[in-house]
Amino acid sequence: MIIVMKRNSSDVDIATVSDMVTSLRYQPRVIHGTEQTIVACIGDELSHQSLDILRNLPAVESVMPVQKKFKMVSREYHPANTVVDVRGVKIGGGNIEVIAGPCAIESYDQFRTAVRDLIDCGIRIIRAMPFKPRTSPYDFQGLKHDGLQIMHDIKKEFDIALVSEVTGPDKVEQLQDIADMFQVGARNAQNYDLLEQIAKIGKPVLLKRGLASTVEEWLTAAEYLIVNNCPQVVLCERGLRSFDPSTRNLLDLGAVAVAKQLSHLPIIVDPSHAAGARRLVPALARASLAVGADGLIVEAHPDPVNAFSDAPQQLETGTFQTFLDDLAPWIDLARKAALHPDLA
Repeated sequence: MIIVMKRNSSDVDIATVSDMVTSLRYQPRVIHGTEQTIVACIGDELSHQSLDILRNLPAVESVMPVQKKFKMVSREYHPANTVVDVRGVKIGGGNIEVIAGPCAIESYDQFRTAVRDLIDCGIRIIRAMPFKPRTSPYDFQGLKHDGLQIMHDIKKEFDIALVSEVTGPDKVEQLQDIADMFQVGARNAQNYDLLEQIAKIGKPVLLKRGLASTVEEWLTAAEYLIVNNCPQVVLCERGLRSFDPSTRNLLDLGAVAVAKQLSHLPIIVDPSHAAGARRLVPALARASLAVGADGLIVEAHPDPVNAFSDAPQQLETGTFQTFLDDLAPWIDLARKAALHPDLA
């Protein structure tokens, strides 16, 4: 339930309401808007009848139930778009960002070349994946500890923001001093214990949609992060498992539009994993920006044909500027649409 305070409410009024919410066994979360203050009541009560008594307080304007399972993720709780800050790089609220990098760290030379090429193109957040969860145990699993050392050396040289996937609880501590943003992959999107552990670190999180998750399940997974004091969450649509082998996954751009209406969190799209083929990545990237995405995460490799994993879908870092140049008009339109939604 959400309590909307009157415009002239004082700090004492807000504290009084928060104390009453706590006494009714809810967790109060206060949001100070430009004109009004909102107190979100986090708890598990279907009827919310106990909160109805707050309607009669002189400083309360209205009490509104939120029936969705995701409350703090919802726009009822936070009407304005959230902007996530990744080491000074902003995502959301008209800040359209392209994240790029190889599927996996394969060697020092491979990763350094990729990072150098992408930085030259203006990329400010790099995919850095030392651990790779793979369907087959025989596929390349990443360089693991050697990959962590390569990340450390490259970050020291280039001073660039890195996003890295946390594949299990034991990887959190290993990555927390190197990665600037944690990624939760599709396989772990509903691993709630892992989400709670990651949230405690306090870093921004890139949350991918599960292989067959509904929009509600996707947003509820984000709720686990926010409830555990991790407000810097970026959602990522990467495609759903489908019956059609024409693409690797079914890119659900309708879900991006729905999630943008339901949630205040920024949303980016991964066209690489959805496409499964590099020839399709530019078209899916353009479509993603057209539907309202706040950015993209794209796989790019110095020698994609010989990549250890996901070779068919990775773009070449040496020609990545061409991809960005072709995408520039769409990025500009997406930025204008985000800043002026009434004109979109």
